[in-house]
Amino acid sequence: MSKHDSTPHLPRRKRSGRLSLAMMGASAFGLTACGQPPQEEQITDIEFDQPRSFQSVEDCVAENVYTRSACEDAYEASLKEVPRYSTLEECEAENGEGACTAPTEEQSQAATGNTGGSWFMPAMMGYMVGSMMSNTNRGRSFERVYQEPVYRNRQNQGNWNTASSQATQRVTQRNDAMRSSVVQNRQAASQRRGFGSRSSARGGWGS
Repeated sequence: MSKHDSTPHLPRRKRSGRLSLAMMGASAFGLTACGQPPQEEQITDIEFDQPRSFQSVEDCVAENVYTRSACEDAYEASLKEVPRYSTLEECEAENGEGACTAPTEEQSQAATGNTGGSWFMPAMMGYMVGSMMSNTNRGRSFERVYQEPVYRNRQNQGNWNTASSQATQRVTQRNDAMRSSVVQNRQAASQRRGFGSRSSARGGWGS
């Protein structure tokens, strides 16, 4: 069975060279780990490509980078990340006068799972889509699509370039936080393995 797991909604472009390296590492891992207890599978490395900005699902499809299904799924997922407010006044107080709107039935369904309810959101201007590759300590690689909404607020005043720049900053901060978390988890796992080895060694000396 292939060591590479993927979803049906991946970009149409070719996989990066890192996948080949990860699969080569998987073979090596299988040899060196023989006779050792199985390790809990953990992400050891994560990479993100440069996200692309789209003003609509059709723009995303026309770019011919992601499948239509991936474009649609990313748009719906991005709606879940748009700030929601109970009243129009609350929304405009934070995002600026004229920046907010009630969601359409389609938007409400994607964001909350139903078309009912009364809430408001900053007006959607588009969304960003990118791909991330995660490698695990078992040599497996997973590619996933990530997304970020582009919406109107007080700072961008509906300017597309400014709004896209804001979304890029949010993506960068989130991706950096994910990388940091992966590094911390990897270091903690390494320390635990080291402690276990020392404990086994001490047990051997006492026998």
